[in-house]
Amino acid sequence: MAQHQDNCEICDRLRQAARGEHPGFILEMETGVAVLGDSQWFRGYSLLLCKRPATELDELPPNMRRKYLEEMALLAQAVRTVVQPHKLNYECLGNMVHHLHWHIFPRRADEAQPEKPVWVCMPAPEEAAPYALNAEGDASLIIALRAELQRLMAENR
Repeated sequence: MAQHQDNCEICDRLRQAARGEHPGFILEMETGVAVLGDSQWFRGYSLLLCKRPATELDELPPNMRRKYLEEMALLAQAVRTVVQPHKLNYECLGNMVHHLHWHIFPRRADEAQPEKPVWVCMPAPEEAAPYALNAEGDASLIIALRAELQRLMAENR
């Protein structure tokens, strides 16, 4: 079984969010922190970073596991409401970063390759700059996602 890493990218992002320095910070939740993804090629691409440094979902205590999955579903619902995609793709990979986090990708029916996995469709690094997360340029999206997520959380209490 893979072990959580000492130099963990997700732990770094959680610290950034706690300091108010993460450019894509959406909202801190009970078990995770919601952020926009570094690339907005898929407009509204978001992640839920688990506060606990577990590698696998089954490593979380049962109550936290259920709450984390519930919060991931609420983030997805907020993305779906705000961005109105054709479909959402959910991924929990961790092959490279051994800290639990979910990717939520809004997909559109009119994409060039809607049947392909997201990682195949994203632009090459030399073409990706226009889609990079931009705190100022993406502020309205962050505000809309935060408001919808807060509304959903209040509704689900």
